[in-house]
Amino acid sequence: MTRIELTDKERTVLNEVLETSLSELQTEIAHTDSRDYRFGLKERETILIHILSRLAASPQP
Repeated sequence: MTRIELTDKERTVLNEVLETSLSELQTEIAHTDSRDYRFGLKERETILIHILSRLAASPQP
């Protein structure tokens, strides 16, 4: 497992970027017709949600 230390500002920016990416990904999932492609996007969505939850749960510096 790789660990990185983030400043408060870096943590905020990372959280914003992940939330934006998740929102855009959910839109793309809703608009895709390819079942296989949708499956891959849903896997990516699960990973982003997991990262966001871990980021929120980790202690702040």
